[in-house]
Amino acid sequence: MTSMEKLLQEKNCYLRDRVQDWKEAVHIACEPLIEQNYCTTAYEAAIYEITERLGPYYVLCENLALIHASNQSGVNDTQMAVTVLKEPVKFKPDGYDVRVLVTLVAKDSESHMEGIQAVSNIFSDEKKVQEILDATCPKEIFDLFVSNACEK
Repeated sequence: MTSMEKLLQEKNCYLRDRVQDWKEAVHIACEPLIEQNYCTTAYEAAIYEITERLGPYYVLCENLALIHASNQSGVNDTQMAVTVLKEPVKFKPDGYDVRVLVTLVAKDSESHMEGIQAVSNIFSDEKKVQEILDATCPKEIFDLFVSNACEK
């Protein structure tokens, strides 16, 4: 098992049709990590609080939200989850349309770096982004992230 496969498990990759708003997007993105005890509801609450205060700083580009908060906010262990939406959501009225929600819970400043690398590799290539958006099952999402973590 690679370190990326430890950081992102296939069971933490999801496809969803739509969400009502950014708050529901954050909730569904955090839910599997809370259910598996990688973080507590305090982590989700911290994301809401900082978003209300600073705006959606984690929306990095068209289609991508890298949802995260401080490792002091209810983090138990390092893990990622990826949710792909069929219909985009906006985190602010004049913001990007987002369809890929990558939730990152990190207990330290190092253990999640391979996940960041995979996100960077995917979102710097329009073809790979389209592959994620066109995914028809969680395994396709998982495989794309794992294969892109290994690229240099």
